[in-house]
Amino acid sequence: MKKIILFATLCLSSNLFSQVIISPYVVYMDEQEKFGTFIVQNESDQEYEISISFIFGHPKSDSLGNVSMQYYQEPTDTLPSIVSWLRAFPRNFILQPKQKQIIRMTVRPPDSLTAGTRWARIVTQSVPKAPPISNQSTGISAKINFVLNQVTTVLYRKNPAETGIEVSSIKTQQDSSLLNILVKYIRSGNSPFWADITLNLLDSLGNSVADESEYMPVYLDITKKYSMDISKVAKGNYTLEIQLIHNEKEDIPQSKLIPKETLIRKIDVEIN
Repeated sequence: MKKIILFATLCLSSNLFSQVIISPYVVYMDEQEKFGTFIVQNESDQEYEISISFIFGHPKSDSLGNVSMQYYQEPTDTLPSIVSWLRAFPRNFILQPKQKQIIRMTVRPPDSLTAGTRWARIVTQSVPKAPPISNQSTGISAKINFVLNQVTTVLYRKNPAETGIEVSSIKTQQDSSLLNILVKYIRSGNSPFWADITLNLLDSLGNSVADESEYMPVYLDITKKYSMDISKVAKGNYTLEIQLIHNEKEDIPQSKLIPKETLIRKIDVEIN
């Protein structure tokens, strides 16, 4: 009997994520260093088919502050994309168990390129090479392919690269034991702003009675929602303070960003 092979594809398997490791998560290149590398490492006991591709994308938000990624198959010239300038070697290969592969990238920007930071997302697809699971009684073989797409970032920077951020609006709404905070961030300059963000609810003496914090790269203007736990906060009048500090954590080239000073914004809040 002729066997029938069934294929199924599952994306973003948590098990695969622990098996194939990408490092670093951000690769920087600039005018002096137009070459970059990252490593794909196979921690499992089976072979993986690896493929490398590039796509442009950035976080976006809706009016409620819900953030998601927006990707562009064919980004226009108005977007800060380097996808069409990138090359990677190798792009398709078999990664043996407990082995690693260095991926070398090069960028070829146009001579007329203006100053600033541009980027692309690196998509590393991993598919384990597994034999079909055969059912002798039915003659049907099922081959399940677990596909993992890990998305990291490559940036290209041309001097002078500057960045800054502003808070254009802060709105609050109390919902039982939560204080929902909607913040609209406006990025300035020609580069993303890597922000350490801290939100503190301060009493009349300046003591923090509740807080939230996160690290967030602000690539383009975005609105973000925070939900602060105020279940243990007494009723009364408070000050909500938002502080943003530029913090580019990764190893960067000589073309370092010129960030603006720490930004602090405050509004009065009444807890009922």
